[in-house]
Amino acid sequence: MAATLRLLHRRHGWNKVAITGIIAFFLGFGAYSQAVSQGTPPPSWFLFIVIVLAALAIVGIVAYVVDAARLRRRPPAVRAQAAQLFTHQPSQSRLHHYPPRHRLIWALRWLGMLLILGVAVLSVPAVFDGVAYLAGAGSKVTFDPTSYQTDCYVRGGCTTATDGIMEIGGAWVDATWPDVVPLDKPFQIRAPVWRWGLGEALISSDVIAVVAILVSLLMEAGGVLVVITMVRLARNWRRHRQQPTAPAFARSP
Repeated sequence: MAATLRLLHRRHGWNKVAITGIIAFFLGFGAYSQAVSQGTPPPSWFLFIVIVLAALAIVGIVAYVVDAARLRRRPPAVRAQAAQLFTHQPSQSRLHHYPPRHRLIWALRWLGMLLILGVAVLSVPAVFDGVAYLAGAGSKVTFDPTSYQTDCYVRGGCTTATDGIMEIGGAWVDATWPDVVPLDKPFQIRAPVWRWGLGEALISSDVIAVVAILVSLLMEAGGVLVVITMVRLARNWRRHRQQPTAPAFARSP
């Protein structure tokens, strides 16, 4: 009975790992796709984060399926009794609970949550740049097209952008224009207001600006949820640290 109950809790935990990984993957992949559609793929380390998130989701799904198969091999009466106890027993599998019941599952879920927070932070400049573009803010700079690059996707289809150099503060930096333009014919563009993270991508139209804002705000909403969960975890951790001192106060006259 006890082993079946532990298996139920563990399956429940792996289910949450899979959900966290899937949500984090789609947020990261959405950010990556949005940057690629603008003609400026994020650096390779950002793609590595997306791959890690996909691996986290796969690990959670596989572990959930394995535990579910092990549960099905238990006698039906034992499963039913364990399920009844499971519904009335606190699982302590929430991210803000401390100490956790299953440390590995808890740590993997927090890995996914921290990666969500990282993606959310990287997306903040894209909101500023999108709003600035729609408002007509930002300085005009010269973009000199030098070559073309074509990116193809696993799901099919390819996009071609124009690589070149952009004059920023008297210096020339590498940049990518999301459209195909004639080479060696410099033209004026609006420079990003905040050239960091996903804000390094150039914006060429109002549609791209709106998409950048909406996708980035979605990722930042996920980051806010992570911060709230971190605050609740810190409170529970502090409460757990203070528990041993409670009996001493109780014995005082």
